[in-house]
Amino acid sequence: MEGKMQNAQFRVKSRAVDILVIGSGPAGLTAGLYASRSGSKTLVLEGRAVSRLSIGYKLENYPGFISIDSRELLQKFRRHAERFGAEIMKGDALSFNLSSDPKLVTTRDTLIEARAVIIASGKPISSGRLIPGEEKFLGIGVSYCSTCDGPLFRGSKVAAVGNSDEAAEDVRLLNQTGCHVHWIQGDLNEWKVAESLMDEIKKKGVSIYPKAMAKEIAGEQRVEKVIIEKEGKKDELGVSGVFIFREIPTAPLFAKAGIELDHKQCIKVDRFQRTNLKGIFAAGDVTCGGMQIVSAAGEGCVAAMQAIMYLR
Repeated sequence: MEGKMQNAQFRVKSRAVDILVIGSGPAGLTAGLYASRSGSKTLVLEGRAVSRLSIGYKLENYPGFISIDSRELLQKFRRHAERFGAEIMKGDALSFNLSSDPKLVTTRDTLIEARAVIIASGKPISSGRLIPGEEKFLGIGVSYCSTCDGPLFRGSKVAAVGNSDEAAEDVRLLNQTGCHVHWIQGDLNEWKVAESLMDEIKKKGVSIYPKAMAKEIAGEQRVEKVIIEKEGKKDELGVSGVFIFREIPTAPLFAKAGIELDHKQCIKVDRFQRTNLKGIFAAGDVTCGGMQIVSAAGEGCVAAMQAIMYLR
């Protein structure tokens, strides 16, 4: 049974849709509503980065509601989109090929083919939160997807950075792929992996560095080493790749895919929410526009209508 479960982890599903919406906040769900209502096969990708509305606070400036709980409003957005046929699927967009036709977007376990893409993933993560060297070596040694890129490093030493259950599963998967894994766990104060899974990983010969922090990714033309720090002492690990498992810094991924960003790492769009790439649109906080719920919803509407026109 265990062998069957392990093999299943390597299977990457394939999905084909008309319009892919990345993000499930006000902009993404409004885009999903308009796109699906037009009859387009629409998939809304709900990542780990949650909408600010899900935190729960009183809203008094959304038109039509004198006062409403933000979570209630978000649920209304969601139900409305689903009512017209939008499918909402959990997953982070980890890699992009936006110059192809159809466009290709990969999550941890699914390859999505879409004729048009609307990016509504929320406010970009500041580059200050990245590991030094992470952005420089993205795509040439740094990856956020073990299923996508793990086989490229078969037989090589790699570092895995992260302290979540998903990170533990990906460490196991990298090991099964044939990588020699150094697991840099980081701050473990708020996380504890299941004992059975940790025992299995240890038996596989994975080198584990509890409470060690990845301080820098370095190399000449590609990744050659990762510098770690534990209890004030630094050490170097020679590796060919670094897999990072945490909230995905979207701006570097977008730039790598050819999407034009501004100096704030926000996606540049025109008044019709079009990016510099054909068939790629963006809406909401990822464009750093009005930064309000109502403006995000409006941009999601415009992006969807433009995507529909693009398909026609």
